[in-house]
Amino acid sequence: MNLDQDQVLCECAQDRLINFVSQLESKLTIEIVLSPKLVMTMVQAEDSIDFQPFYVGEVLMTECQLLINGAIGYGYCMGDVPQRAYAIAVIDALSFEQNSLFKDEVAAFIENEKSILTQQKLEEYNQILRTKVDFKIMEQA
Repeated sequence: MNLDQDQVLCECAQDRLINFVSQLESKLTIEIVLSPKLVMTMVQAEDSIDFQPFYVGEVLMTECQLLINGAIGYGYCMGDVPQRAYAIAVIDALSFEQNSLFKDEVAAFIENEKSILTQQKLEEYNQILRTKVDFKIMEQA
């Protein structure tokens, strides 16, 4: 299972994400460009036959934008979660900052959370497999 950074940040435990970012905040100069706010956005999908894009509907999201040493960070996530959007924006800015001293810390946090999420998804998948019906066994009865 290959999770990208955005997926990890949106799905990881919010308390661990906020704790990690709060540890970094004291060492950073953060300028908030756009405070976390709720927005509605259209969800686009692709028709499986004609491969034409269409809109499924709208989803409630929280967005945030900030600057750290001239590097802009964007935080977007589904739902009303302003702290998560802010934390994602901080990590996004640190990921693109030229001389970031925190790239290794951010990468280690992402890898740790990725392994936790991968394990959780594997456990969930195995639980689902236990409920799967084997029709060959049912035919023998």
